Amino acid sequence: MAEDRNLTCRCGQMAWSIAGDAPGTHLVCHCRDCQGFARHLGVAEAMLDAHGGTELFQIAPENLRLTDGVDHLSVLRLSDKGLLRWYAGCCGTPIANTLPGPGLPFAGMVLPREAPGFGPITARTGTAATGGAVKARGGLRAGLSLMVRALRSRLTGGHRRTPFFGPDGAPVRHPKVLSAQERAAAGLDPA
Repeated sequence: MAEDRNLTCRCGQMAWSIAGDAPGTHLVCHCRDCQGFARHLGVAEAMLDAHGGTELFQIAPENLRLTDGVDHLSVLRLSDKGLLRWYAGCCGTPIANTLPGPGLPFAGMVLPREAPGFGPITARTGTAATGGAVKARGGLRAGLSLMVRALRSRLTGGHRRTPFFGPDGAPVRHPKVLSAQERAAAGLDPA
């Protein structure tokens, strides 16, 4: 069994662990929403690559454990209908993106740039925001892999073991929705 992959927030008050044997897809998302999330949290310079990409590792959420500082877990949405974007409230470190409910068990774990232990980057998505500087690749394979992991999670009952949603299916924290002013400050279009 592979060693767990341990991550911490920038200030060290919160920590989480991804199971070492958890299958996942290592990709870079260049979409404006991922960029806006990083800008809103004030971590764009540290998180985004030269073309505005965010490294993600897509997993089934049962492979994630919050190990320290769980009280700092916070969540926001860029709009009323957006993804849930989880982060460490103590210092603004992004943690993960999930759908608004646990029905499709998926967590796009936000990684520090060039984090070791996650394998090669196999997909680049949301590249329209790069103005042609980066070519999209691997998106179909990443999507299919996500669906296979989600189906396996549903069939095995793993989808019930998520740190992001309670037994009733509601998020464990109430998401803050960005205002029009906050969206503009993050470089996002009005909702």
